[in-house]
Amino acid sequence: MDSEARWEEIIEVASATFLKNGYEGTSLQEIASEVGILKGSIYYYIKTKEDLLFEIVDRAQTLYLTTLEEDEETASGTAPVRLTAFIKRWITLTLKEQRGYRVAERSFTRLSPKRLKLVIERRDNFSDFVKSILLQGVKEGAFDPAVDVSLATITVFELLNSTQEWHQPKGRLSKENVAEWYAQFIVRGLGGPHWKEAATD
Repeated sequence: MDSEARWEEIIEVASATFLKNGYEGTSLQEIASEVGILKGSIYYYIKTKEDLLFEIVDRAQTLYLTTLEEDEETASGTAPVRLTAFIKRWITLTLKEQRGYRVAERSFTRLSPKRLKLVIERRDNFSDFVKSILLQGVKEGAFDPAVDVSLATITVFELLNSTQEWHQPKGRLSKENVAEWYAQFIVRGLGGPHWKEAATD
């Protein structure tokens, strides 16, 4: 196995082990044993266990940056249209790429200050994107002007991110069903009297 393939295997095993045992509860020896290499060999790829966590978090955040991309039609749409599209993109990705993102969400605060600062700055990009849509909705009259935009943004992500904890791929609700329900629930929860018309414009 070449070094690149081995690195990918190490990342995959680390993600699974961090998810199962927690970051603190996982040792490099455990990861090395699962991969089938000596502990000393893992230092060819990393210096510390934190390097593994940062790699997992970095990959997850890079992947999720795609949820901030809008086609021209969506970008020019109303706030309910844009928010619905974002929710669908986020849920589709979350229920496809569960492991790395779950590790990132659960353990990113264990990173050292310099790395943590970078991760938080990236997280702010996601929050700012949703917040801008909510502000657009208030301005349009689609969302209640009394909405606390910051709190609403936090609530949106808390709801979306909880999905991976309970959703069963073979259950009665597909990821499309979940995304559609969330979109209706959130838009209606934010909505002023004209939310329905704005959502269908």
